[in-house]
Amino acid sequence: MAKITYWFFILFPFLGFAQSEKLLHGKVLSEGKSISNVDIVNTNSKKSSTTDSNGNFSILAKTGDELFIISKEYVDRKIVVTQEQLDQTKLLIYLEEKPIALEDVEILKKSSLKIEVKQSDIDAIKLAKQANALKVQNVYDGTIENGIDFVRMAKGLRNLFKNKDREKREKSLPPIPFKDYLDLNFDTAFYTQKLKLKPEEIELFIAYCEVDSRAKSLAEQRDLLEMADFLFEKNEAFKKLER
Repeated sequence: MAKITYWFFILFPFLGFAQSEKLLHGKVLSEGKSISNVDIVNTNSKKSSTTDSNGNFSILAKTGDELFIISKEYVDRKIVVTQEQLDQTKLLIYLEEKPIALEDVEILKKSSLKIEVKQSDIDAIKLAKQANALKVQNVYDGTIENGIDFVRMAKGLRNLFKNKDREKREKSLPPIPFKDYLDLNFDTAFYTQKLKLKPEEIELFIAYCEVDSRAKSLAEQRDLLEMADFLFEKNEAFKKLER
C-alpha cells in the first residue's frame, strides 16, 4: 500500500499535465468569410494544423501555449491560449487582409504622373519639325536657315533622351513584402544547411523574423548581405526559444 501511494504522488503531476492538454477546435475568418489553407502552429509542442475549405481546424493545446496563425494573404497573428478559450466549443480567430495590392496601385499612379518637360525639350521638338517642313525652291535671303539654333536643337535633343534614360534608372521599384523577398532570394537549402533549421521550422522561423520591426525596411532596401546577417542573428535567438 505504501508503494502504491509513493508512485501515485510521483506520477500525479505528470498525469495532471497530460490531462491539461486538450484538442482545441477553431475557425479562421476575415470580414465574415471563412479562410482556407491557413497554418496554425503551436510553438510549444511544435504541432501544427491547417484550416479546411470552411476555415475550420483542430490542434492539441493547453493553457499558456502560443499559437502562430500564418497566411500569405493575411496579417499573421499570435495567440496565447487561455483556459477560457480551451473551454469554448469553437475558438473564432479573425485576420486582416494585407494591403499590398493597394500600395502597389498607389505607387503606379504616382510614377505615371511624374513627367518633367523642360523648355529646351520643347524647342528641340519645334526645331525638328521646322527642319522637316517643305522649303521654297530657288529662294535665298542671304541667311543660313535656323542659324545657330541647330546647336540649341542638338543640345535639346540630347537632354531629352538623357532625361528619359535617367527617369528609367531612377524609377523606384515597388516595395516587396518580407516573405516574398525571402522566397525570391533564399531557398530551402539555405534554411536547412546554413541555419540548421528543420523543414517544418522554416515557416515558423520566417514568422518569428517578420515581427521584428527591421524586417520590412531590410526587404525594401533589397540588400542580400544585410538580410543574410539579419537572418543569422534572428536564428540564434530563435533556437533559444522555449518550445
